[in-house]
Amino acid sequence: MKKSYIVSMISLLLFLFIAPAQAQRGYIKSKIKKNVRQDMEEKYAEPEKEKGKKALEDITYENDTRYPTPENAVQATLVVEIQSFKKNGKLDETTTSKIVFGKTGECMVMNEGEKNETRMLFDYKGAATYMINEKEKTAMKMPIINFQKMAEKMASQGGALEDKNGQWKRTDEQKEINGYSCRKHIYTNESEKTKVDAWVTQDISIDLSGNHLFGGQIKDFSKNASTATTSKLDENYPRGLMVRSIYYQKNSGTPSSEMNIATFKKSADPAYFDLSGYKVTDLLGKL
Repeated sequence: MKKSYIVSMISLLLFLFIAPAQAQRGYIKSKIKKNVRQDMEEKYAEPEKEKGKKALEDITYENDTRYPTPENAVQATLVVEIQSFKKNGKLDETTTSKIVFGKTGECMVMNEGEKNETRMLFDYKGAATYMINEKEKTAMKMPIINFQKMAEKMASQGGALEDKNGQWKRTDEQKEINGYSCRKHIYTNESEKTKVDAWVTQDISIDLSGNHLFGGQIKDFSKNASTATTSKLDENYPRGLMVRSIYYQKNSGTPSSEMNIATFKKSADPAYFDLSGYKVTDLLGKL
């Protein structure tokens, strides 16, 4: 590198004596840019390329043992509707998600049947995720690990309803929501400046925690109530499945979001996991 740099500098000095002033400046500028670019590529770009290449080589479909394949995956189908609101209380956006928990994995369909439908299939045993285009019958295959980490983070955030700084209050208010008899519980967390109106039913009891992607998002308080000690939980703690939750942030009287379980059944349509009629492209094979 030093030798080539010296040769370049000698060439520049010779040119100073034989070229017009304007050409000299242009030539010097271009040579400096070239040398700087070459130096930067050697110092940073090439090593980063090698790091990236090595990282890609390490990615496989069998590289994370923290998420074992469920031996007896619980089957269920839920349709969840989430509404987000603007600061003035007006509806901002509504998203409908169908989550299918099957024998071999999970399938999440956002806005099913609409133009903006998004479909993702998670294969437990194959440790693979498929991004599916239902209309074109195509699917892109990729490792599941990043989605597992994302779901793990989301589940831990959902655990905020059990924060030691929060308090539950059981109310006498009851009503039927989407066919389920529900009781209202109020969760407040002064340190986080949040409040949640949780409508909980005992008509449904299911443990989806073993379905390790989105199972952790379905809040069934009955599991916590049956395993916790009486010192941790009192009569105010919810018992059952949360069918509706309304979130308030920053001590606002206006909700920021609302979640509803619109439909629920303890079964799964195997068609959501059948890719036999799809053209599958493996992204790892393209790297």
